[in-house]
Amino acid sequence: MNIIENPWRKLSVRMRLTVWYSTVLSLTLLALGVFLYLFLSHNLHQEIDQSVANQANQVVRSITVVGEFPFPLSQVILPNVDVFASPDTYLQVVNDHGEILARSNNLGNQVLPLSRQTLLYAVKGKGFYETIEAGDQRLRTFNLPLTYRDQIIGILQVGRSLVPVDRALGRLSFVLFTGGLVTVLLTGMLGWFLAGMALRPIDRLIQAAADIQEARDLQSRIHYEGPADEIGELTATINDMLARLHGAYQSLEEGIATQKRFVSDASHELRTPLTTIRGNIELLQKMGDIDPEARREVLADIAGETERMTRLVNDLLALARADAGFKITKATLSLQEFLADLYRQVRLIPGQATFRGMDPAEVKGIQVTANPDYLKQLFLIIIDNAFKYTPAGGRVWLDTRQKPGFIGITVHDTGTGIAPEDIPKIFRRFYRADRARVGSGTGLGLAIANRIVEQHGGELEVESSPGVGSAFTVWLPNVFLA
Repeated sequence: MNIIENPWRKLSVRMRLTVWYSTVLSLTLLALGVFLYLFLSHNLHQEIDQSVANQANQVVRSITVVGEFPFPLSQVILPNVDVFASPDTYLQVVNDHGEILARSNNLGNQVLPLSRQTLLYAVKGKGFYETIEAGDQRLRTFNLPLTYRDQIIGILQVGRSLVPVDRALGRLSFVLFTGGLVTVLLTGMLGWFLAGMALRPIDRLIQAAADIQEARDLQSRIHYEGPADEIGELTATINDMLARLHGAYQSLEEGIATQKRFVSDASHELRTPLTTIRGNIELLQKMGDIDPEARREVLADIAGETERMTRLVNDLLALARADAGFKITKATLSLQEFLADLYRQVRLIPGQATFRGMDPAEVKGIQVTANPDYLKQLFLIIIDNAFKYTPAGGRVWLDTRQKPGFIGITVHDTGTGIAPEDIPKIFRRFYRADRARVGSGTGLGLAIANRIVEQHGGELEVESSPGVGSAFTVWLPNVFLA
């Protein structure tokens, strides 16, 4: 099926505006011209009708009747019709049989046409108008029946030439057509010029946008010094769009860089246990059953590395699901019951520091909207880190904080602490600082914890001093009292 393309769409905006201007003006001038022509034509014809009717009445008033006869036509004395005639006005009197009784001299050898239809109308006894053809000109006639003693004895015809009117209307038509055509042409050229001036700022916008696209410089902006009109709003909108594109492009570059770094770090983290496992397997193949004790140590090492790799894969899977937009399901959760269950899990975490949990009764009646499994994983990650980096004799404890709309649960420790310059980086994946990230962890725990807090609409706050300890506060929203 062939689709016919609309040629109107191929025209430029400037040309379309000019065509619209010219079309609207042409229609306006046409309507005005038709109105003026009809108005003048009506008035001129009305003036002629009034003129011939007045002259007919004057002639009738000048007719005299002499004597009393049954058929008084011969006693009707007609006036000299030439007295009432003018160069373009003609008079004629006929009897009821159509015979001419008198006519003005300016008719010459011609007569005013008299049709049978005219005689039939005259029988009604009322005057009426006709437009007739006489030679090479049109005449407007007024036919007035002549009556005597309620009997029609003749017809008076007063005609006036329409040639002056036709000439005047013809000249008016020529002036209107020629003047309208010239006006439309001049207005079209003026509209083309004005449309170009109106669209010139848009042309500059197009050129500026094209320069930015060619240079691929999203930091550039379009400069506009005009009034705050539609063009100014368009410029501001384009600049805002460029700013958003620049931000999105930077975020994309950062995301790609982060992804590359993530893949590189994940490959490195997975390569280490795999290399260890492979080396131990090769060692077992060489040793055979010669040294059972050494064999048990190698198998234990393999088991440990396998467990470590399993944790790493699980952590990577959790982050991948979060990056893919996985939404956790949340429900109303009693904070008192949650802490009581959390303490039972904390007892299984190995560590040399002493642990003291706050009394769950302190948060009695406080509820939050959360996923209990993910929330438990969040706190176990933070508490596990606290045990890892707190030496023997240290302490790990919990307390609560509150602010409008939020409840905060803080995990304190007296461990090695985190350097101030490392605090903004500890939530990066695989980030390890000399003092903040040591041991056998995967380097993904705090990144997972931070994503869990974000999915709950909360915030993870860190306070730490090297050699003194750290405090991780989990702020949870949507808090209310039961």
